[in-house]
Amino acid sequence: MRILMVTPGRLPVPAVKGGAVENLIELLLNYHENNPVAEITVVSVYEKDAVEKSGNYRNSEFCFFKRSKFAELIMQKHWLPYRFFNYCFSVKTGRFLKKHNQFFDVIVIQNELVNGRVFQHFLQGKYVYHAHNDTLEINNKKDASFLKSCDCVISISEYLTNCLLQKAGLSNTATVYNGIDLELFDRKQCILQRKELRKRFGVKVEDIVVVFAGRLVPEKGVQVLVEAISKIPEEYHVKLLVIGASFFKESGDNNFAKKLKEVSESIRERIIFSGYIDYKEMPAYYSMADVGCVPSLWEEPFGLTVVEQMAMELPVIATDSGAIPEIIDESNGYIIQRGEKLSDYIAQAIIELSVDFQKRRNMGLSGRNKAERLFNRQQFCEKWFRIVTGRSANESEMEKGMGEKTKW
Repeated sequence: MRILMVTPGRLPVPAVKGGAVENLIELLLNYHENNPVAEITVVSVYEKDAVEKSGNYRNSEFCFFKRSKFAELIMQKHWLPYRFFNYCFSVKTGRFLKKHNQFFDVIVIQNELVNGRVFQHFLQGKYVYHAHNDTLEINNKKDASFLKSCDCVISISEYLTNCLLQKAGLSNTATVYNGIDLELFDRKQCILQRKELRKRFGVKVEDIVVVFAGRLVPEKGVQVLVEAISKIPEEYHVKLLVIGASFFKESGDNNFAKKLKEVSESIRERIIFSGYIDYKEMPAYYSMADVGCVPSLWEEPFGLTVVEQMAMELPVIATDSGAIPEIIDESNGYIIQRGEKLSDYIAQAIIELSVDFQKRRNMGLSGRNKAERLFNRQQFCEKWFRIVTGRSANESEMEKGMGEKTKW
């Protein structure tokens, strides 16, 4: 079986510049290296480091396509919508593959509907759409038609599945929760890094560190978290660690990020801006923290950073956005309703956790346990490949030489 993996077309795969979708694609490819079930071809935008890293893969091949320097400039300046660049990427790659008479049994479109519509003009085969965001506009009949034509639409949460069902009336959906590498995200492996990083950033033993990780954009709610920190009296010794950049590695600050840092000046001694951190270094930076916070204002389709923080044994304070209530419950965190008093409620939750070590510990261990049960890499990858290849659970286990069924 030949599978074509069509990346979104913004960031490269392997994910040398970050990106939640790109990191998940890399997770699938890494799993496939040790559990090959097909011939996989990945199409991605060109990046020198990604090309070099792709050489480590034996069971997947990569096709990289360059954007012009002018196109890169326009993209970074946000002069045109990203969908325009996705369209150009899919036309270029689709034409190339058709010209070279490439045939694939399954074409997997990762999170960009326009890519799927374009590829259908060039390549025939079974189409699978992997939805990571709610990008379907209610009146966009072309996108809805593409989704209905797919053999399967894989969604990353029940929230997102319901959105697609309501907007397009789909009957070909499957929910597969994202998974992470729990060996990588393991607090016990980061004891030395915690001490070193806290010392580097001037964090004292008595300080309680709250971590935010994500893009510095309004919908992620980091500005609300900064406001909440400013409302906490200094006697609680709370500091905020902000991990992330405006968009991706090497991108400069956008206007929002610049304004955020200006607003933070009044409490600059209590806030650490780390900038972009490579994915493999994230566990070490998470280990600096005592509490995680995901103050999203938009509807999160999943919330991978929530699972990462849970895996790092952090109690998580999050909003009631999108799929987050599917991940967090009262045993491992706080779900806070969005509204005018959001920053007040976040500040209150932080104070409660800052003075109660045992509560932080219990919630952290509960979160780790839940991540191990529901959001592990093995479970995610096995179910994903089973759906894409059309194999049954029994077939998967027979190929591994195991005698029992996988539990879902």
